[in-house]
Amino acid sequence: MLKFVVIAVLLPAAIFGLAVRPCPNNAPVPLEVRVIDCYEEPCVIPLGGMVDMDLDFIPDRDSATVEAALNIFLGNFRVPYDLPEDQRDACNFFAGRGCPISQGEKINYHLSTPASAPFAGVTVDLELQLTGDNDEPLFCFRSSATIIAA
Repeated sequence: MLKFVVIAVLLPAAIFGLAVRPCPNNAPVPLEVRVIDCYEEPCVIPLGGMVDMDLDFIPDRDSATVEAALNIFLGNFRVPYDLPEDQRDACNFFAGRGCPISQGEKINYHLSTPASAPFAGVTVDLELQLTGDNDEPLFCFRSSATIIAA
């Protein structure tokens, strides 16, 4: 009986993903965001560990290129951070396809990147944005993460 209770509690989080917040730029948010080992905010990430997520989105326009940017905020202060160069071209991380992308198609994007922060013991906002042609955001969302010592 206890096994069924545990499954009933964990299954909705596994199916529906993480609740995320829109960015201040009012870009669309993804359909669903799934972060490994995180089912509610703030996600707990060990310093030097990996941020590992899958998400689904439907672009509202065609785009020949897609660039990824991950920003970290401590309150309103942006903490200097850039995705590794090889991860900035989001086209390389679309499941089963690349670019160009077309309006209205469902796309799965996977990001796995090292957690980096100036120190541990803080809760930050992570902002992930994919930008298409003409620097127009395809989606953007924020979620909270608590960075802990490894």
